[in-house]
Amino acid sequence: MMLLVDIGNTAVKWALHGSGDGVQGGRIIHHGHDMATAFSTAWGALPGPGRIVVANVAGDTVAASLADWTEMHWSLEPEFIRTEKAAGGVINAYDIATDLGVDRWAALVGAHHHVDGPVCVIDCGTAITIDLLSAEGQHLGGVILPGVGLLKGVLLEETANVLSSQGERTPEPVATNTGAGVHNGAVHMAVAAIDRIVDSHVASQGDALELVITGGDASEMLTLLARRVRHEPELVLKGLAILAGET
Repeated sequence: MMLLVDIGNTAVKWALHGSGDGVQGGRIIHHGHDMATAFSTAWGALPGPGRIVVANVAGDTVAASLADWTEMHWSLEPEFIRTEKAAGGVINAYDIATDLGVDRWAALVGAHHHVDGPVCVIDCGTAITIDLLSAEGQHLGGVILPGVGLLKGVLLEETANVLSSQGERTPEPVATNTGAGVHNGAVHMAVAAIDRIVDSHVASQGDALELVITGGDASEMLTLLARRVRHEPELVLKGLAILAGET
């Protein structure tokens, strides 16, 4: 049994792979929380896995907290996947391979193995990343945008007399309170940028291009995007499972 762990800038997603007891997994918010307590809440009742395979973009402190917890409770050292020039049937387009975030790398590998033909991978997390992948597994590059939370945070920090309430998206783009107005504006700004970039990819790749969306804000985004999008919430974890077989 293998524990797959995707550590993003805000949350940790995890799943047990090969347990034989159906899908077990969850999501832990780590930003601003005590990591040891969060891990104990999520994993305290789990049997010790045989391996722990991790994609981490949250930095060394979070990685160290994970390693301390797993070694204390399971006497097991986590394996941190690194971005490579080629693995899992995917060729990295970046000039310096490791500059591509490992979560994006794992998502590309997952997409290549679960989607036929060319694919555009949209990951809506703390940042929004959009990556293009050919049917043959050649990564063609990508872009990075601020996510909805970052867009809202900049507006709230840099303007006077704007309430700090988070707000929720309303059915209509216009809102009748400041919190919802800020949220709606950030969501629609992100959606418009994604639509524009996706349109350029479709123009270059043709209608065979499949769009796949993942990440914490994906469920909200996919209802607003102009084109049909396939939702793959566990895409990074699926890619991790494939990469783990090559380590």
